[in-house]
Amino acid sequence: MFTLLFIMMLIAATVAWFLIQRLQDKPWLVQGVIESSQDQGKIFSSAPNVGLWGFLAVVTSVFLVFTGAYYMRMDSSHAGTSVGIDSGMLEAWMPVGEPLLLWFNTAVLIITSLCLEFAKRAVPNRQLHSLRNLLMAACVLTLVFVAGQIYAWQLVAPEVMTRSNAAYTFFVLLTAVHALHLVGGLFVLTRATARASKGIDLDNELARSAIGQTIRLCATYWHYLLLVWAGLFALLLTS
Repeated sequence: MFTLLFIMMLIAATVAWFLIQRLQDKPWLVQGVIESSQDQGKIFSSAPNVGLWGFLAVVTSVFLVFTGAYYMRMDSSHAGTSVGIDSGMLEAWMPVGEPLLLWFNTAVLIITSLCLEFAKRAVPNRQLHSLRNLLMAACVLTLVFVAGQIYAWQLVAPEVMTRSNAAYTFFVLLTAVHALHLVGGLFVLTRATARASKGIDLDNELARSAIGQTIRLCATYWHYLLLVWAGLFALLLTS
């Protein structure tokens, strides 16, 4: 328990450190296309990066609060059971079995993250065809992951249909909040995919910069949510 909490606190501290570094650099004051030895075509302002890291810092705090509440509820229930309080305000904590589907969903999210990483690299290489395919694959795989998480609720539900179970409630809550963050990011990713499908002149520096930054932000967001899901999955497996 304490090890997992330490890991979550370390993640929060890392995100906060990156945010502080970005604020010290004052990237919102930088304008004009930034040259790069690798010709990555960074767009006129990196202010969106600050916004993303700020948002990720908030999201990290939200999941840390949920994790703390998860352990507090579980410990309270166990304490109540140990003194014979099972039919009172707190019912006994019945661990929810993790269906094998969650392992499949984890693999899907890893592949999605890899697709966005390769898409990010396809932009400076001017590989429009690969960019389109990778972005479409990322969108489809994200939907598969979300659908898989919802189906996992149904697989677990029969185990707890006979009585209320806080463990199942937290299972749904944690996976649902994580899935909602993915759906929110999917809106931006879908727009980028639509732009790539209509055709983008990757030889044009401004066009390449615009799509490049969007994909970099999406890749960072998906990598982060993959890390969050790894933490949540470990939490569910060990409790």
